[in-house]
Amino acid sequence: MSMPDRMVDVTGLAKAYDGRMVVSQVSMTLDAGQIVGLVGANGGGKTTTLRMIAGLIRPDQGDGRVLGSPIGASNDNRRRRIGYMGQKLALYPDLTVLETLRFHATVHGLPQPRVAIAHAIDHYGIGNIVGQRCGTLSGGWARRVQFAATVLAAPALLLLDEPTAGLDVATRRDIWSWIGDFAAAGHGVIISTHDLIEAEQCPSILLYDGGVAHTQTSPAALIQAEAAPTLEAAVLALADRARR
Repeated sequence: MSMPDRMVDVTGLAKAYDGRMVVSQVSMTLDAGQIVGLVGANGGGKTTTLRMIAGLIRPDQGDGRVLGSPIGASNDNRRRRIGYMGQKLALYPDLTVLETLRFHATVHGLPQPRVAIAHAIDHYGIGNIVGQRCGTLSGGWARRVQFAATVLAAPALLLLDEPTAGLDVATRRDIWSWIGDFAAAGHGVIISTHDLIEAEQCPSILLYDGGVAHTQTSPAALIQAEAAPTLEAAVLALADRARR
């Protein structure tokens, strides 16, 4: 199935739990081959945004389309075309790395599973651990395996929730390289992060403050608007002004 040029186009999304608004005013566009970063402190609404776009929860307000279908509609075909990697590891501890990849290939009904698995093992540098049980992997290796499993079926839209949190420098660098390669191949990527240095690598960002999403912009534009040397300095300037 071909990928739509406009993968995500949503306006005014909001979600409340038990009467408490956790995120609001989320408006975003994402085209094929683009990366959008969701930037802000933990608990600011980034994960809820990803879950709404993934179709795991329905927004209480707002509308728009994801991969061509209404965001609030139940759509199994759309969900199959979305790869979602949450903050918590989602690996079966008793399965080996190879068994994990085989499981994901079966779930997605890949026509050439051996080819896809062999490519993943080589591309993500996990050849030395294919026989190891996932429950025994270190955090960095487990995250590599989870990333490989998430993108094994080449989803049109990739959603990543804090994929580099707590990882070593080498693994963080590799994951960002893979993200760039994935987008360059024509897929769409939305990534949440509270690391503003990492966020500067995103061509487009949504800044969250107190559960409210600001207008989508680029790190360079925000830095220029605040006359700041870095994205971190620009975000701090915005936060200081909001508290006055």
